[in-house]
Amino acid sequence: MRIEPRSVVKELHAFHPAMPDRTRSELRQMLGREEIVKLSFNESPYGPSPKAVAAIQAAAGQIHCYPDAEGKTLRTQIASFYTLEADMVYLGNGGDETITLVTQGFLSPGEEAIIPQPTFEQYAFAARLAGGIPVRVGRGSDMRTDLPGMLAAVTPRTKMIFLCNPNNPTGMLIRGAELRSFLRQVPEHVMVVLDEAYGEFVTDPAFVSGIQLLAEFPNVLTIRTFSKVYGLAGLRLGYGIARAETVSLLQRVRSPFNVNCLVLAAAISALDDTDFVASVARRNSLERERLTREFTVLGFKVYPSQTNFLFVDLGFDSTGLCGSLARDGIIIRPGTGWQLPTFVRISIGSSEQNSLLLAAVKKALQEK
Repeated sequence: MRIEPRSVVKELHAFHPAMPDRTRSELRQMLGREEIVKLSFNESPYGPSPKAVAAIQAAAGQIHCYPDAEGKTLRTQIASFYTLEADMVYLGNGGDETITLVTQGFLSPGEEAIIPQPTFEQYAFAARLAGGIPVRVGRGSDMRTDLPGMLAAVTPRTKMIFLCNPNNPTGMLIRGAELRSFLRQVPEHVMVVLDEAYGEFVTDPAFVSGIQLLAEFPNVLTIRTFSKVYGLAGLRLGYGIARAETVSLLQRVRSPFNVNCLVLAAAISALDDTDFVASVARRNSLERERLTREFTVLGFKVYPSQTNFLFVDLGFDSTGLCGSLARDGIIIRPGTGWQLPTFVRISIGSSEQNSLLLAAVKKALQEK
């Protein structure tokens, strides 16, 4: 007799990395190249803060001890950074777990989670894992998030709404006035999860963080990460900010020790190194402008990004270009995963990496 899994598990699929998801060492073996420029994972090309690396080295001698089960010091520092209380912050093993904790804590089987398209797929996965029902709302005009369509999708069974701002994969921003108007129309019993993984890269003054809106809208929960601008993707650390009573409930479903001691040490130092973060954001902004300009000259449609990546409509099937770039050791992400075959998402690399990318793209277009 076979042991049967939960019914929802039969419907899910294990993550099998495609080429854009492979590590650099795997790509070296696959492509037979030593030099790899990986622009498919939205990783920082500038690495972590040297202060964070030093903190890891200093903490390494204590890895035989369990870490602080609640991450109190880091939560206090994050709260201080935003002028909040520590009981309004919870920690997750990367943004993915930070999202999953929300659905585990608040989404009951049969309840609905409204999710725009295209966006980060973890929202739908987390909803389904909890037994919830993802309700997908298609994109609005010119790839913008369809906020009116999401409001129209609210039913008595709606429990939460996910918004990535700025959005992955489009890179586009929901401006503060739009967001406030939207939140005023969402029923108070519906949780709005604002994923701001790329918030530190935003330069548009119209951006308003969910953290700023919490006093006005108690049903908002904001998620941020140390994976992007802080360059700690390999350590896996995300955090959520919400009303204290919301966080208290999430702490009941969070596993103790879900964040290890090296992560805690690195994040405390990384958060403190504001000069490093500002430098990374500034360089990203300059390279974002440069790539947007260069790709536009090549005849591509580049969507206005406020992140560390660009969403680009090539105007032709992206498979050939992605394959050509891969042979040159440059990895970008095709839009097929979002059912947008003429699109690519390209992480913004360093100046040197972007120069290699542009040269390879121009070469591929000449050979096309």
